[in-house]
Amino acid sequence: MKFTTSDKVNLFYTDTGEGRPIVCLPGIGASHWLWQPLTVLLKKEFRVIVLDPRNQGLSDRTYKGQRISRHALDLAEFLEALQIKDAIAIGNSMGAGTLFAYLSLFGSKRLSAIVDLDQSPKMISDTTWPYGFKELTWSNFPDYMKLDMGPATVAPLDFEVKAKARLEYQKIPYDPDQNYDFLIDHSFQDWRDVILDAKLPILFVAGGKSPYFNPKFASVAAQLNDHAESCMIPDCGHVIQLEKPKELKEVLLTFLNKHQLV
Repeated sequence: MKFTTSDKVNLFYTDTGEGRPIVCLPGIGASHWLWQPLTVLLKKEFRVIVLDPRNQGLSDRTYKGQRISRHALDLAEFLEALQIKDAIAIGNSMGAGTLFAYLSLFGSKRLSAIVDLDQSPKMISDTTWPYGFKELTWSNFPDYMKLDMGPATVAPLDFEVKAKARLEYQKIPYDPDQNYDFLIDHSFQDWRDVILDAKLPILFVAGGKSPYFNPKFASVAAQLNDHAESCMIPDCGHVIQLEKPKELKEVLLTFLNKHQLV
């Protein structure tokens, strides 16, 4: 299905199941296919919606809106157009950054909880935050983000999902050079102040063997807010919803039951 933003960009999304809505946002370069295993597990209890960001998946390729604030506005317009309220929002990697940008601009409007899948609130490590992206620091930013970051996953992947995702990529490839300005804008952000003031439950989930982030970021980030908590999924890399969907479902249901969101 397609949704058209206020700046005339068509965004693709899937909408599966019924019940309380769970809105899922992929990481940079990724698409809805990486959420399929989790969608299958949740669709009998929830309405699972996955939105491909601009320049990714089956959404339009465009020069417009290469900043995290525009992605947050895309989400706001999308939620309003579909009249989605009290949604559980789950973001993997950059998708979590979009959720924090949404919080900073729109507050908790239309959201009841946020789940961050392996995304540190601050990508650039410094003396105030040692849990950034790999070896990214102020001394090598932004040039470091031009490097090949290597595989994001460590656990075995579902063969069928992997094949379908690869086929889609071949038909409509992701162009990292075209989307580079957005990567830099995403990497520059520091969401700690947003987390500090958040009024809704937040769950930080770290991949125990993430190639990108020290899993300790989750517990430290959760200490910023009394409404926040964290967990770590062992033997898992960066794309938690694809690598360990069953374990993630258990963690998610425990979190939602605790906050009476099921």
